[in-house]
Amino acid sequence: MAADHKRDTRHSQSSAHGGTGQRPGVRGTQNAGPKRRSGGIKVSDVAARALRAGHPWVFREALWRPMTGDAGAMRFIVDERGRGIGWGLLEPDGAIALHVLSGDEDFQWGVPEMRRRLLVAKSYRDRYVGEEISGACRLVHGAADGFPGIAVDRLGDYLLVYRYARAATYIETLLPVLDEVFSPRGIYVQDRVRAVQADDVRPPASHVLGKPVAADFQVSEDGLKYLIDVTAPVSPGLFLDLREGRRLVERVARDKNVLNLFSFTGSLGMRAVRGGAKSVTNVDSAARSHARCRQNLAASGLDSESCEAVTGDVFKHLERFRSRKRSFDLVVVDPPPFSNVRGAVFSALRDWSQLMAAISGVVAPGGEIVAVCNAAGLSEHEFLSAAGGGAGAGGRKFLLIDERGLPPDFPVIPAFSEGKYLKVKHFHVI
Repeated sequence: MAADHKRDTRHSQSSAHGGTGQRPGVRGTQNAGPKRRSGGIKVSDVAARALRAGHPWVFREALWRPMTGDAGAMRFIVDERGRGIGWGLLEPDGAIALHVLSGDEDFQWGVPEMRRRLLVAKSYRDRYVGEEISGACRLVHGAADGFPGIAVDRLGDYLLVYRYARAATYIETLLPVLDEVFSPRGIYVQDRVRAVQADDVRPPASHVLGKPVAADFQVSEDGLKYLIDVTAPVSPGLFLDLREGRRLVERVARDKNVLNLFSFTGSLGMRAVRGGAKSVTNVDSAARSHARCRQNLAASGLDSESCEAVTGDVFKHLERFRSRKRSFDLVVVDPPPFSNVRGAVFSALRDWSQLMAAISGVVAPGGEIVAVCNAAGLSEHEFLSAAGGGAGAGGRKFLLIDERGLPPDFPVIPAFSEGKYLKVKHFHVI
């Protein structure tokens, strides 16, 4: 939908004929479909088709006229002929103009509907997610669960609510309903409205309901323990969306020398340790990340020193490994959208090819790479093309042999291709 939302300057025949809704040459007939409504926000028919298929965004370029109003104001959306599509919440700035809330013309947005949607989301996760990760799970995944512009994670006895859009002004009404449905010890809110940039410094999450957290606490995933800081400005310490990628790493790590790049708190390295890896080397720019990994290993009953900790710039260490002819059977790489180490900026949108070329120099013959890309702005095609280009630049060839995506507590609307942001690719290296 993003690529098709430019308004067609060749107006439809109905609008060219004064908006009567009649086909030329077919006098007195009416088009089938929803009834017309005056005063709605008119969008292009290309956008209307995507919205009726379930896409949750109206892009600003799809609007027939500029739109004004306060963030979160409800607006009714119509197609070029004035036929109703549904209700959306106004986003005052940026490429997205409206977040679709409902396709029901008689829709009422308030506590009863919020409660109903939360109970549906809870029932779905009770069915598909499983008790083994019930302490670390996404409870609400934005528009897929009927709550555009927000997400809610359960982390132990606490809920962490992420706000991604200014349109999500309903969050104040939602918070007590979350408390009622899920009965957490406390609720925190993290403001993510502003886009991530290099050297980004976010404020910590705010405590809004219930009891404040006293200290770090543990959550479980598949029997492993992770220390969580629910107030942390970037991540509480475990990326819940990467669960299937962690399971993949554990499955393929046996008897391998593993290099874990951008290791953060070591969740992928821990999986490799439990999976029977010969050795695990974690590389991250922050020494505190290695310290947290050691704590997580100990909490999980594993040797706290089972991962070699290397601190500093990933590219410099890859070159050092290559020059010393140190190679690895499995390289796991999960870069952040941006990183900045001593002035060297890595962008996941721009530098994947360079990164894969550098990795090519340290993978043993017949080795493997598990590459994780969570940049929503980088398409599947672009990511794979960057990987292939990096392989060629490094004098190697990659074969895609397996892949993973989002776990079931991160559902995606079929028409919403942008929602499939996480890409986990398993390559064999020749």
